[in-house]
Amino acid sequence: MFDILAAGFLIGLTHAMPPGPITFEVLKKGISKGFLAAFQVDVGSVIADAIFFVLIVGGLSQLLSHPAGKLTLWLGGCLLLTFLGLRGIFVLMSKKQEHASERERDMPPLISGFLICITSPFAIVWWAGIFAGAMAVRLGTDILSLLGMFSGIALACLSWYGVIALIGSAGRRLFNPSWMKALSLACSIMMLVFAVFIFYLGYTTLL
Repeated sequence: MFDILAAGFLIGLTHAMPPGPITFEVLKKGISKGFLAAFQVDVGSVIADAIFFVLIVGGLSQLLSHPAGKLTLWLGGCLLLTFLGLRGIFVLMSKKQEHASERERDMPPLISGFLICITSPFAIVWWAGIFAGAMAVRLGTDILSLLGMFSGIALACLSWYGVIALIGSAGRRLFNPSWMKALSLACSIMMLVFAVFIFYLGYTTLL
């Protein structure tokens, strides 16, 4: 079982390490609200991964490849990333930071992490491709092996994004407010960049 857990951890790193929307949301929350808020984004994304895991194991991967499902997730992901990016910029540019902090509470970190991951085409492709392939080649339908693999994947995601959360929260102590504002602004802009990139990919492949 340990070898399956270790294999899941290594495979999970291929899911977590490439910079993506979750990375920048974790970093932004770490900079603006600290480690705990950033780690909640991480936990939210793992909950979404658990749903993908159940769908794949349950043989419902076709649902993720259905044209209507793809279109819904594509548009939802683009709108969500655009909203998060624009909201982050608006909050940072607001002159009244107290009111800005109140607006940031509109979407709890756990929910934002979950929504970003569950609508992410990158996550969908990874689960329907890499994990489904590993399941077909090595794991089969043995539930203990499948759970061991997912545990390794979840541990990899929690560990990697935990490091990102620590980096973001450390920025609160290492950088002055202007640097922190610049880093948060960069993360919000990257959200918009990913929104445009995902929209382009969807436009060229789905429409």
